[in-house]
Amino acid sequence: MLLFWIVSILLMMVAALAFVIPVSGESKLTGATRDQLNKDLYKSRISELADDEDQGLLDKSEEFIDEMQRGLLDDVVDEKAIAVNKANSPFIWISGLVFLVVFSVSAYLMLGASEKVTNWQDVYSRLPELTDRVMNEGDKVTDQEISDFKLALSTKMMAEPDNEFGWLLLGRLNVALGDSNAAFIAMDRAYKLAPMNTSIVTGYAQALMLSDDPEQNNLARKILMDLKKEKPGDIEVLSTSAFMALENQDYLGAIEQWQRMLPLLAGQPDRIEMIQGSIEYARKQIEAKGGTAPTVADAATDNRPAAAANEAPAGNEQVTITITAEQAELKGYLFVYVQAAAGPKAPLAVKRLINPTFPLTITLSDSDAMMAQMKMSQFPSIKVSAKLSQDADVTTKDDDINSNIVTINEGDARSVTLNLSR
Repeated sequence: MLLFWIVSILLMMVAALAFVIPVSGESKLTGATRDQLNKDLYKSRISELADDEDQGLLDKSEEFIDEMQRGLLDDVVDEKAIAVNKANSPFIWISGLVFLVVFSVSAYLMLGASEKVTNWQDVYSRLPELTDRVMNEGDKVTDQEISDFKLALSTKMMAEPDNEFGWLLLGRLNVALGDSNAAFIAMDRAYKLAPMNTSIVTGYAQALMLSDDPEQNNLARKILMDLKKEKPGDIEVLSTSAFMALENQDYLGAIEQWQRMLPLLAGQPDRIEMIQGSIEYARKQIEAKGGTAPTVADAATDNRPAAAANEAPAGNEQVTITITAEQAELKGYLFVYVQAAAGPKAPLAVKRLINPTFPLTITLSDSDAMMAQMKMSQFPSIKVSAKLSQDADVTTKDDDINSNIVTINEGDARSVTLNLSR
């Protein structure tokens, strides 16, 4: 906003100079110069009349001379008028300058978008709050908050074009809103930044599938086929495949993908219930067309051997974190993060506590995931850290108290100790 006003003032100054300089500048043709020029022209014309009279080409030259003398007198500059004009000239340009400023400001207030700009800045300042709402309270978020979140996130991405997680989040948001063009732009940027990230690749395929271009639809199918060969048991890949099949009204294909997902969702009853509801919806669509649909597999009564069940990704994987501090009476907002050691920069899981008492022990698991498609159990190596901030803003500040960072690899103990120190 400050930059806008600085540019506006500079433009106003340039416009003022463009007005003042021509008005206040002295005329190159002064009154004295004009009188002298008239006299020279008069003498030249008298000489020409004399020559014409000598050659017998002109009679009654006296009448022409009288007429020229009257014209010369009429064209003599009035010195008093010049003096008055010079005395009043500063008032002329000052009045004009005042009018320019008043007119410009009035025109902007009437026709400009000052209210929209102010609202835009206000929405952008609320990005941390909106992010927290959308991530943690998605079922309570209003349409206006979703719209504000999209605006704020889009603004942030213009300032951080290399943030692949931000582009992924913006792309998924646009997919959910049905904005295929915006979804493709965001996902394409994310894909170019991290073409090996499964979440980004599946999101890119979703965006391609929303397009009306058959070539992009075919590319989406190819991407997913390659992913399913590479990661046949990946929940996110299966979920995206089911989504794409549903978009194409391939209800049997969608049911097949969902049923393959159910055994992988052990310990996640909410997602199991949602998937079973989706399968039931697809079955009804098939039956409405006179077809026969397979029955719904019940993951809650999975009769597979325990060893086979354990082969699925650990949906309830968790880390136990003990946090100490150099000063036990420290107060503020405690943020505890789990991030991928290699991959997306955004946290995989976060917990926030207000005015904690140290030492304390908490756990972070897949249930604390920032996004359902990016969980701790999907990464072989993770980093655990914490910070204590004086406000609820997650943005890093100079007065934050940070902890050490502990890396956990596959096979390591899932218990770490962090210490907050300046």
